[in-house]
Amino acid sequence: MRSSLKSIIAVAAAFLVVPSFASADDVGGGDDLQEVMSRMSDLEQQLKATNDALAASTAKVNQQQKMLSKLGTSNQSGPMAALSDFLTETTFEGWVSASYFYNTNDPDSGRTMDANGGTIGANPFHPNSNSFQVDQVWFSMSNEATPESRGGFEIDIVYGQAADRMAIGIEGNSLFDYLFNANISYLAPITDAGIKITAGRFETHTGTESAQDTRNFNITRGLLWTMQPINFTGVKLSAKYDMGLDWMLGLTNNSGNSTLGHNPYALLPNAQNYDTDEEKAFIWRLGYEISDSMSVALNGLYGGNCSTSDQLFGVGAGTIPIAGGCGITFDATGRANTGNTDRQLLFDLTLNWDPSDRLSTWVNIDYMKPTNSRRPSGSPSLFGIAAAGRYGITDATGISLRGEYLRSNDNYLGISAPLLLSQIGLDLVNGSLPIPLSATPGWFKEDQNLWSVTATLDHALTEHLSVKAEVVYQEGSTNHTANGGATNNEFFCNKSCEGSHLTRRQVLLGAQMTYEF
Repeated sequence: MRSSLKSIIAVAAAFLVVPSFASADDVGGGDDLQEVMSRMSDLEQQLKATNDALAASTAKVNQQQKMLSKLGTSNQSGPMAALSDFLTETTFEGWVSASYFYNTNDPDSGRTMDANGGTIGANPFHPNSNSFQVDQVWFSMSNEATPESRGGFEIDIVYGQAADRMAIGIEGNSLFDYLFNANISYLAPITDAGIKITAGRFETHTGTESAQDTRNFNITRGLLWTMQPINFTGVKLSAKYDMGLDWMLGLTNNSGNSTLGHNPYALLPNAQNYDTDEEKAFIWRLGYEISDSMSVALNGLYGGNCSTSDQLFGVGAGTIPIAGGCGITFDATGRANTGNTDRQLLFDLTLNWDPSDRLSTWVNIDYMKPTNSRRPSGSPSLFGIAAAGRYGITDATGISLRGEYLRSNDNYLGISAPLLLSQIGLDLVNGSLPIPLSATPGWFKEDQNLWSVTATLDHALTEHLSVKAEVVYQEGSTNHTANGGATNNEFFCNKSCEGSHLTRRQVLLGAQMTYEF
């Protein structure tokens, strides 16, 4: 190849030299010829250097190919190929978050457990006053079902205070693990977009806030979020289209209700994935992406389980009527007023609007009520509205504000008289249950109003590490005047969290640090 190239160059040079010979006598002889030959020599040396570099590069590539072949990554098969494909196609993410919260009502040191929750179960993931805690240790891996690879899965495992509360509904002294997501999916080629079939446990479709710390503007979750489902176990169908429309239909074991907001003092927690009867819940979603910056969705559910048990503290006349979730109570025989008809109806409207790169906002409106045929007198229901926004002051720093209002009709929240709670605790110790009804002030049946305002400052210290500081104001009121003369002061802890040591409002101060990996 090199000799051929020389021949071509020589021929080209001859054509260049001929005119020089023709005019050699006029211009001074062979100086031009010497210059041409010098240039040809330089070109030959450059060509030789290029060929040597190419040969070295080819040898290195061949050596690397041999090494890859020995490792089995070239034309591999068996377990190594499966592992390689899995790692390539699977998305891994997670984070660790820790926080500190202080309640300005300064509950007694012996009453810090759930002091921030009060009698309404607020602040489920940050229940303790003047306390450090591990919020979340979150591990997630997923493989989205696509037209190219129609099978998919999703797994989320959680540890920390969030797992403790979601798993058993009460404070735990150890790190319980909680299976937040565990599902498999298949994208059926039924239409051009396909219909995804998902089975197992999956995250709720309702609301705008999330159980995941990294997906919220604020540290705490809103009061409205504590009323909503968290996740479901069942099967669902869903699809999303290029025009911006998406939908979902599904069947689940229950309504996804939990003790996070409903009757937090119940001895038998209504964990959201327990299947306590044969009732199933129907869930749905209809969403539309109006533009790149705005989307709206109407979500809902009907059915499932609102109460946890048909009886508590024994049976027979004179046992305690215990308030359950969704405004459902137990009657004077200790039997629930619901039986197998404790269905829940929820309408959930969400609106997301991001008018600029720095400003993000959302609005969430809910209406929910039990539809059981044997509900107590009145019509328990809940209406709630929450709105929030975050403004990015700089690329690393932002400020968020969240405001909420909830109206609980006929004690949908299941708030109990503090004196009754104290009496139950004493009698449990003395072993004198059941308590005569005449000895208790009873359970509230009236309406309650709740307000909350939350301000949060966030800052990214590094690409993966961020911090937040937060102030939370919460207040409640009721028209309750009966049952021992109780007043508005039964919502939040003040000193011992019982009897006269309660108040209608509280202020929380908190800070959180999160590392994403």
